[in-house]
Amino acid sequence: MMRRVLGAVAVLLFASQCYAERNSHPRVDAFAALPDWTGLWQSEAARVLSSHVSGHIEDAEDSEELTLFALAGHPPLNADWERNYQATVHDQKAAAAAAASAKLCRPAGFPMMMDWATLFQVVVTPEETLFIGEDGAVRHVYTDGRPHPGADDLWPTPMGDSIGHWEGGTLVIDTVARAPGPVMLSPAVTLSDRAHFTERVRLVNSDTLEDQMTIDDPLRFTRPWQVTLQYSRVIGINRMVAWDCQNDRNPVMNGKLTIAPP
Repeated sequence: MMRRVLGAVAVLLFASQCYAERNSHPRVDAFAALPDWTGLWQSEAARVLSSHVSGHIEDAEDSEELTLFALAGHPPLNADWERNYQATVHDQKAAAAAAASAKLCRPAGFPMMMDWATLFQVVVTPEETLFIGEDGAVRHVYTDGRPHPGADDLWPTPMGDSIGHWEGGTLVIDTVARAPGPVMLSPAVTLSDRAHFTERVRLVNSDTLEDQMTIDDPLRFTRPWQVTLQYSRVIGINRMVAWDCQNDRNPVMNGKLTIAPP
């Protein structure tokens, strides 16, 4: 009888050791060290702007709403590009109308997706962090130590190429090779293909994410441009709902994101 008991104990100890080894795999430990950013998020600018029934600015009288977007601000442009900026925004009404009339039926691209951000999810893994937008855009931030591609394999794209590393609970992102063009919908501020982005993304509290973004463009700016973007947790929806550009199903009612019939 004693032999049977000792045998059973030995089997249990062996099984426990195997289970512990399997669950102490380095990747499991790596997951345990990562912050929890699960859930749905929305930028503060998008939350306020979504209160418009159409989901975008319809009237030039609402031009002040553009200031809700941090990336719609006035960067430290050099003399040549400052003149271009002033010429573009001289007629504020026309500038607002131009931004409003551009119905975003295609992925926003970077960095606009980080400010527009009507609804998005963050997936954090040891190898990469994914920012997934409701418009189908996915931003990959590789955090496993891989560098940017070499010059022969790196070309400008709407998202650019992003690598990052963790400093405690803060994700530090380095982005290059973003295709030249407007920062936001308005053409008042455009970036060159030399633009370089650095971001520090962290969880401020359980319901607030923050992205401290620095943009350096030696062909446009006199110094780096720093903006802070904030995102609030979306309550009351338990899954991503695709946005239909022609039929917005996600209006904000009484300050809460809702789902309307198609």
